[in-house]
Amino acid sequence: MKKIISSLALGFLLLPVAELQAQLKVNSDGLFIQNGTVFSTDGLTLVPANDWSMKNLSISKQPNVVIFPKYNSIQRMYRFSKPVDFEGELALSYEDVELNGNEGKNLVLAYSPVTSNNAKDFIQVKESVANADGRYIGQLFTKAILLSDITAVSMLASAIKPYSELEANNMITPNGDGKNDTWIVKNIQLYPNNELRIFDREGRVVFTMFGYDNSWDGMINGVPLQEDTYYYILTIDSGKGKKTGFISIVRDK
Repeated sequence: MKKIISSLALGFLLLPVAELQAQLKVNSDGLFIQNGTVFSTDGLTLVPANDWSMKNLSISKQPNVVIFPKYNSIQRMYRFSKPVDFEGELALSYEDVELNGNEGKNLVLAYSPVTSNNAKDFIQVKESVANADGRYIGQLFTKAILLSDITAVSMLASAIKPYSELEANNMITPNGDGKNDTWIVKNIQLYPNNELRIFDREGRVVFTMFGYDNSWDGMINGVPLQEDTYYYILTIDSGKGKKTGFISIVRDK
């Protein structure tokens, strides 16, 4: 079984160019892939067991996260433009920054027959295997599966307290010197499903943003806020996590 992964990783590079041209054909009906041909696109690798045609079909890589009861998917999903039957070898790669709090050794493939971000629609492939460095995971499907979305999820709940890797700065000095000019939450890119609200001493909302990206520079409607201490609430994954605290704005005179 483990040979599957190495064959996926190396097969595409080892096939002669002439042989690839004979096995991959583009015509008016789309892309035709001959059975046994290694086809790779943007980190997703497919080796169909039968002749396979991608007629009116596209595959996109998206930074979507699926929230499972005890863990999350990685921050990478491949989405087919319409559900498709697939039989053969399938694998995906990922970067460390896309782990989303999971451990690579605990990951398995998960696929959904419909376009979805709902965990209940995904089937976990518990027998899927990864290569040695833990950044490539795949499986041989001996029977056709109906595939619309595919990602990787952890089989084990992380021993790390959820969202503990998020570290927020407590002060900004927006003076244009390139240091502390914006409010930084370390690792916020791992949790794009977030909402930030910042309040002044009177409890008035001075800033709000869905999908905070470390860009707030102490402004409200284009006007600099006065030097003071403000309170923030950062809600993560639709309320599954929350961080609160204070931010001080200090401006050079």
